[in-house]
Amino acid sequence: MACATPQMKAAQIIEFGKPYRLTTVVVPQIKDNELLIKVHAAGFCHSDLQVLNGQFGTELPIIPSHEPAGTIVEIGPNAKGNFKVGDRVGVLNFKNACTRCCGCGLSKREYHYYEPRYCDSREMAGFQNDGAFAEFLIADPQTTVMLPSSVTFEQAAPLMCAGATVWGALEKATTGLAPGSAVAIIGIGGLGHLGVQFAKAMGYQVVAVDSRAEGRQLATEVPSPKLRPDLVVDSTAGDATEQIFRFTNSEGLAAAVVCTDSLDVNAWALRLLRIRGTLVLLGLPPERWQFDADVIVFKELVIKGSYVSSRESTERMMTVVDKSKVRSHLTVIPWDDIPSLVDKYMDKSFKGRLVVQIAGSHI
Repeated sequence: MACATPQMKAAQIIEFGKPYRLTTVVVPQIKDNELLIKVHAAGFCHSDLQVLNGQFGTELPIIPSHEPAGTIVEIGPNAKGNFKVGDRVGVLNFKNACTRCCGCGLSKREYHYYEPRYCDSREMAGFQNDGAFAEFLIADPQTTVMLPSSVTFEQAAPLMCAGATVWGALEKATTGLAPGSAVAIIGIGGLGHLGVQFAKAMGYQVVAVDSRAEGRQLATEVPSPKLRPDLVVDSTAGDATEQIFRFTNSEGLAAAVVCTDSLDVNAWALRLLRIRGTLVLLGLPPERWQFDADVIVFKELVIKGSYVSSRESTERMMTVVDKSKVRSHLTVIPWDDIPSLVDKYMDKSFKGRLVVQIAGSHI
């Protein structure tokens, strides 16, 4: 008698703009170079909403979510790294570099390994390939990160996208900066809340900026006074610019990471920078960016885009998370509540990150 094909519970997008559907699907089979992860927790990100609404032209059906944390249950015979079955890990979004395209060639030359983030044919969990709202997920060792024992699966999940994104932006923004320099995190949601804590843990004077009372409050809701911002500013206040320049002794900010796609806010942030300051963009507005050339040229400012972190950068982030006890503000929901997840996210009073508990839930 033939053995039954192993099944797992999963949530899928069946139709754009409709609630996720809870179902069962076949457990994925790993290739020789891959890992199989039992997912314990998975996060919901704003880009998951964009996928659900059809913004990326995703082929359906698909299992959403690209913020997984769990344990390794199977290791391919040719998988690289020192992973063991039972290891607690988080998984970044991109996997399986083709090794042949221009992006792979450049990353091999510059970093001495093939970086899946820059591969033209990379696989993207939750966007073009099945993601983490399922019992099991296939992972690439190149983008799999060990979790500190102090970090729960629920806390680890949003670090795989929100954390890795804002951490990578901060590393780019603060290259060469002296401790105590003034750094702003503009837009305090899931990314900005972590960004404030990271910047404080890195030793900078931190300005948290948001137009919403909920965002400004979230900036102060941190696990330790050492991670609290030095200044919280309402960007709609008439003296918002004056507050920031007064805080910096009229110099302006050494760097700013902007976690919103508002064109007006990004243009304003540029004018808050000191001479040779750095602005890092994380938003993806539907319109073209618009910045004033005069302030860029005469202050010799730098504008950078930033992608999600590499595995090595994410490992540095995990060290800081462990040492400084950086934590997300979480709303954790059970498996059965996945179909109503978007409604929770769209509630105007919602703040922080949504995480689904997966291991231990029932179909």
